[in-house]
Amino acid sequence: MKYDKELRERLEIEKDEKYAKFHSSLIPNSEVLGVRIPKLREIAKEFSKYNDFLINVSLNSYENISVACYYIGLKAKDFKELKSYLDFILPYVDNWAICDTFVSSLKIFKKKNAKEFLPVIYKLLDSKNDFEVRFAVVVLLSYYISEDEIQTIFSKMLPLQDRNYYIDMAIAWLVSVAFVRVRERTLNFLKSKELNKQVQNKSISKICDSFRVSQEDKILVKSFKI
Repeated sequence: MKYDKELRERLEIEKDEKYAKFHSSLIPNSEVLGVRIPKLREIAKEFSKYNDFLINVSLNSYENISVACYYIGLKAKDFKELKSYLDFILPYVDNWAICDTFVSSLKIFKKKNAKEFLPVIYKLLDSKNDFEVRFAVVVLLSYYISEDEIQTIFSKMLPLQDRNYYIDMAIAWLVSVAFVRVRERTLNFLKSKELNKQVQNKSISKICDSFRVSQEDKILVKSFKI
């Protein structure tokens, strides 16, 4: 592919073998050179000058896919363009690390009226690809939690339980973020105990780990463990 050699040379310069060994244990079944995320973002910025980068680079390793995702974060100028990029890249997103850092790179959600893209995110929750579903959940917890939307979001989490460990953990993460942002509605949701045991208790654990939650509230939510 046109940019494979140039990208590999940049990655080789930045690789850290000790970090690669550690990170490989978290991300099995993928080549990991050990390039840290800030450096990957820098490299993506360098390649953003090439408009044909995505279709001319091999998406066959953790670093290559990460750079491609961060490239999209830089290049997506509107939601129509983002939808096209997501259709292309999400089939290659096959682990939680790339998924979550990709979401954090999508600054378009803060710059544009994100509500117009919400139907696309909700549709991704129906995907048969587990990491597309996790991507959608992480987008929701990052950019969409509000008083107006939270009940719909909670209702859409319920059918996703027990499907995949990484989806369950994303749901628990979402609930913990929701507790900070929309406390009363999240408190009522936890009281209802509609989540299964694993997700309910993990949600409570994550809430209790938060520095933004008072000790009184941590004691309170523990009473809703299953």
